[in-house]
Amino acid sequence: MNTQITPPPLPQEWKAESVDNDSRWLESIIKNTAPFSDAWIKARIVQLTYPPPPNYHNPSRELGGDCPYLAASSIAEVLERLHDLCPDRAVYSFFDRQVDEAYITRALFAWDNHKFTQSIGRNFEVFQDRTHPNVFLVTSTATPSLDADRKLPDPGRFRPLFNVDELGAIVAERGCEQLTLRTHGYATPSKIFYPLFSQEADALTADDRISGDTRDRSRSDRALNPNQFYIGYHWPSEQPITSAGLWTDFSQHRGILWKFTFVLGGFAGILGTLIWILLKGFALPILSLGHAIPGIAQLWEWLKFGETAKVAATWYWIVPTLFLFWIVMMHGFRILVYQRDLYRAIHYGSPDLAEFFWRLDAAIAQTEVEGEGSPKHLPPIRVNAIGHSMGACLLVNTLRILSDRFGKDDLDVEIGAQLDRDDLEASYIGKYLLLDKLVLASPDIPLEFLREGRNNYVRSAMRRCRQIYLMSSDRDAVLRYMPTLGNWFIEPSIEMSGYRLGNVFLQRQNPEDPNSRYVPKIRNMFEWQEAVIPTSAYDLFRRFNYLDCSEIEAVNGIRANLTHWSGPAIDLGNMTLFVLRSLPLSLGSKLPEFDLHGGYFFTDTLTFRIIRLLIASETDSPEELQERIWEAIAGSPIRFLPSDSRLR
Repeated sequence: MNTQITPPPLPQEWKAESVDNDSRWLESIIKNTAPFSDAWIKARIVQLTYPPPPNYHNPSRELGGDCPYLAASSIAEVLERLHDLCPDRAVYSFFDRQVDEAYITRALFAWDNHKFTQSIGRNFEVFQDRTHPNVFLVTSTATPSLDADRKLPDPGRFRPLFNVDELGAIVAERGCEQLTLRTHGYATPSKIFYPLFSQEADALTADDRISGDTRDRSRSDRALNPNQFYIGYHWPSEQPITSAGLWTDFSQHRGILWKFTFVLGGFAGILGTLIWILLKGFALPILSLGHAIPGIAQLWEWLKFGETAKVAATWYWIVPTLFLFWIVMMHGFRILVYQRDLYRAIHYGSPDLAEFFWRLDAAIAQTEVEGEGSPKHLPPIRVNAIGHSMGACLLVNTLRILSDRFGKDDLDVEIGAQLDRDDLEASYIGKYLLLDKLVLASPDIPLEFLREGRNNYVRSAMRRCRQIYLMSSDRDAVLRYMPTLGNWFIEPSIEMSGYRLGNVFLQRQNPEDPNSRYVPKIRNMFEWQEAVIPTSAYDLFRRFNYLDCSEIEAVNGIRANLTHWSGPAIDLGNMTLFVLRSLPLSLGSKLPEFDLHGGYFFTDTLTFRIIRLLIASETDSPEELQERIWEAIAGSPIRFLPSDSRLR
């Protein structure tokens, strides 16, 4: 039974009780969404049917200074105006095909029936690189703060797609065989990620061959083929200290700030009072007994400790000192944005990315049904995922969500007892998308996260990936200390906050035998231990391909051998060089370029070449990929432990 959809009478009239809210909402959508995307067009449609709201004195300057409100009297007039606004209907061909009078009618019907949120309810946007047609950018529509606007990609470099349906049509039309999605980590706002991703796209699409024989494409560090897509994903990360959203929060919500200060002052006052009572009633009387002992009495007089303690107790200095310390510490954690970013990664970034994957799968299926030129049966599309730092945590949570949506296969069987066909079926996250490689670069994930009895649902999701590569560094002092400090109050165990998967390094089982096998180790400060004790649940760690990058120049500035006593000194030296290198001074520019935490993605490094090898390779053979990695790292300080070396 078809329901007749009729638009409201045009032009529309503002309701006095909601005009301010409605107009601000529409203008916010226009400001925070990509021009000529589905949500942007629907907001413009509604605006065009209204006259300017009362007291409106700020007409939009983004489209030639025209006022966005037209008070159109017909659907045809709205359609004509939209076509006039479109800069190039050949470039925005999907917009030209989709936006007609029926589309406008549905948008106005949704607005009039309070279903507009559902109508524009995609939590991500898709952009296509104008330079490289097989490179795309996906951005979460969540903002870092309620009072901060999104920063959209450069329209000169990235063209916004109509929605994910247009990407699905491009995937089907070009016969895409492989998708690689790369996401960033902590403290990477859009203004930092967009240029970095553009540099990576340029490097990945440059045909830089290793082999002199250009006919041997299997032995070349070649560019991505047209049927291999590279997608960057930006979730709402925030820059520490300087982010506008941090200080806007304080200025816009002074009441909450005062409430926090009141509660914190209350706790500080209670604790300070208890300390004062102990000092005044117990500590000073006990210490004063030592005044009768000659040796202690002389020391007492020399240090004037008794007078100092009495003044402190009398004037109650301990309370304001403690209160100010807590204020500095608590706000210090907030402006470092570590826990804020962690919350956004798990609760915004992961669900939005999972929605992108299942909507893309549905869009590809739709093109198979509707497209006249599409093949009847599209082949599966291999999906690679690259996560850096906190982005790796985001990815494993995304895999968990997708695993829940498309069915759980725990695969709790003896290794090798399951047929390859069953493993292949377990790797599907939809009808067409097949999980292939998962690359975790310096992942900010607790080492305990993958053990049996600790987040088993994530283990089940990660085992859907056919190959897992871990790029880690023992010299990553940022990952070693920041999560320990930031997660001290929230991780279930101290070990989870102190040991991160990205700090795993490889060491010979017998240091005196250069031919003995590597063993994954983890270091705290002075000592190290095996990364995981073999148990019946050891299979997930055995599936990892370990790449220990601790000693490469991109992520390490101190060339010193690791010993039980040199570790902290190496960390301190690396952190000092890292801070100096970040300063806008001539001294910093003279230091070698390295990044303790993110140097893996410098486009001129061996680690990036390995990443390029993993995602551009057309082979499905893990053994062949391992052979190429051995060739690439020959003579370098990178240590490699393939996943099958402990299965023999």
